[in-house]
Amino acid sequence: MENQIMNKNLSAFKSVVISAAIGSSILLTGCQFTNTLDSTKAIQAQQVTELVELESLFSQDQINKVSLSNDGKWIAFMQMNNGGQNIFVLRQGDQLENAVALTDFADGVDGFVWSANSNEILFNKDFEGNENDQIFTLRFSPQQTKLAPVINRLTHRDDVDYMFVEQVKNDSNKIAVLANHNSSQMDLFHIDINTQAITLMQDNDISFFTSQLDDDGYAAVAAKLNSDNSVTVYKRVGDGWQEVFQSEVGENVSVISYDSDSNKAFISGSIQGRDKEELLELDLTTHKLKTAHKDPENQSDLYQVIFDKVGKPVIVSYYGGRLRNYALSNSTATTMRKIESQLSGDYDLLVEKIEHDKGQWYLKVSYADRPDEKFVYNTNSGTLTDLLNQAPSFNPDLLGDRSSITYTAADGVQIQAYLTLPKQIKQNLPTIILPHGGPWARDEWGYSSNYFVPIAHFFANRGYAVLQPNFRSSTGFGKQFIELGNKNWGTGGMQQDLTDGVNYLVEMGIADKQRVGIMGASYGGYAALAGATFTPDIYSAVISYVGPSSLTAMVESFPAHFRPYMGTVFAGVGDPLIEADRVDMESRSPINFVDKIKAPIMLIQGANDPRIPQYQSDTIAKKLFETDRAVEYILAKDEGHGFRSQDNKLASIIAMEAFFAKHLGGMQSSKVNPKVRDHLTSLKVDVSKL
Repeated sequence: MENQIMNKNLSAFKSVVISAAIGSSILLTGCQFTNTLDSTKAIQAQQVTELVELESLFSQDQINKVSLSNDGKWIAFMQMNNGGQNIFVLRQGDQLENAVALTDFADGVDGFVWSANSNEILFNKDFEGNENDQIFTLRFSPQQTKLAPVINRLTHRDDVDYMFVEQVKNDSNKIAVLANHNSSQMDLFHIDINTQAITLMQDNDISFFTSQLDDDGYAAVAAKLNSDNSVTVYKRVGDGWQEVFQSEVGENVSVISYDSDSNKAFISGSIQGRDKEELLELDLTTHKLKTAHKDPENQSDLYQVIFDKVGKPVIVSYYGGRLRNYALSNSTATTMRKIESQLSGDYDLLVEKIEHDKGQWYLKVSYADRPDEKFVYNTNSGTLTDLLNQAPSFNPDLLGDRSSITYTAADGVQIQAYLTLPKQIKQNLPTIILPHGGPWARDEWGYSSNYFVPIAHFFANRGYAVLQPNFRSSTGFGKQFIELGNKNWGTGGMQQDLTDGVNYLVEMGIADKQRVGIMGASYGGYAALAGATFTPDIYSAVISYVGPSSLTAMVESFPAHFRPYMGTVFAGVGDPLIEADRVDMESRSPINFVDKIKAPIMLIQGANDPRIPQYQSDTIAKKLFETDRAVEYILAKDEGHGFRSQDNKLASIIAMEAFFAKHLGGMQSSKVNPKVRDHLTSLKVDVSKL
């Protein structure tokens, strides 16, 4: 049985959350600053001796998604090339400068895995953010890596979203994918890598959203998210499905692993009276469940599980404010201690997988103030080998101080959050509230965990306090915490959690209550607009990045094949096909309350966004202009739900920096690369002409 890493998304396939893979890179020169508010604030700014340069903080040279080939001979990674994130490769043990770019897509590659076949990579990408992923193979010459690789597109319907599941274990020339050839559901197909033939293997008539495949590439155990937000777990019997159990409404279930020899599966579930998701062992013969592990601190949902080669869990992890690992055997605990003895500093350690036959542990080490590092630990030699770890391209001493905190909401609920503060001054600061997307997602501590963590550091360096709350409905803190957010968008507890975060920082003397802004993407963008409309006296500047202004329009924009998987969405925000829900959703939609807005607004939008279509931003921008409210609008015509291209990312962050400096009084670099400045000009929309 292979090692499994849990997927913690609760919504199906493509959630409303903005992808954490939205990388960030920006090019500025110089480290001088200007301050646009009064001289008192300027005196504060002068106490900062150096601004971190964005060309170093968001460097094009930064690599990510480092992965060792199955034969251990090659390392592949992602890095900026031709304006987008692309795939590079080099021989294990070689120097990074000898890496060769294998792809050069201007709109980048979304993800890749090493194939079980030698010198072969499987990757997926959409086109300019349309979210209809296509699957490709890439084969390179091991003798002459500088020769152009052979790239074949395996999927050929631009109107279909193909989701790579895995390579078939018993036939490495076939891959299993989910695809919406039938517009109302995602069915399971096999694709022959050599002939590109695609074959329907299972009609997903139960609309499962999570499954585990057997060695022949068939879904053997699966879970369906029902329209009432309950979950039904099935097992495959012959050519059909048999129900194993159904959860209660609001209970969460994910299928983690399946072992055909024992006919058992491991699931993560908050079922049968459990609040936090536990590791549960499911006997598929008797349908009996038992707890295999739960958080000893009763703080967090199950985060990740690593199994041994016979399918027994050996490491279980939980994530509250920081990552915690629990070794389930003496030998595993001993190995963990040996690894930790070779690391230093303040870090979180995640075991990504273990190749037991080779005695190799694949590790990710996360830090608050620099990118993740990857290592391979060999249990036979006791050696820790780094996988292309780079020194940061910036000085970590210039970044903010980032910590996990907890504050109490008005109704007594405890809210975990991350606070990033300037190193020099920690009182009476301009402040940015930065809610995450989703909302069924969460923020984490590590620098590389999310696109907005480097941005939090960027603004902390410029004199801001930045608060990233895991408000109610965030995942990882139990079933009840998620349910507290249901129908609480905009005017309820979810938004109040953000207000209470502001109040906490003001009470602590950290935030200047006259200089508080809010910024977010996707759900975070909605929360920013909701802050401007429903709590207009709190925020002095608002940035909505691909955020919906209408909840009904947001839900109605989802394609038909999403609807079977939207129980969480309907429970959380409502179903516009139900009249009472529709009325409630309209009462929480900022587009209907523009007259309440006092703060200047910046909108950032991708023209190809399939989740939050451009007309949502166009409409509220037009309303803001027509009612004489301050609005700036940034529109990228080649982007979707979040910016991927280097130029667009650079320009958008420059715009954010200038906007907050103007309205909150933080610092701003005085020297901007002319190319980036000109590109930003090309993205600005003349709102008067909408």
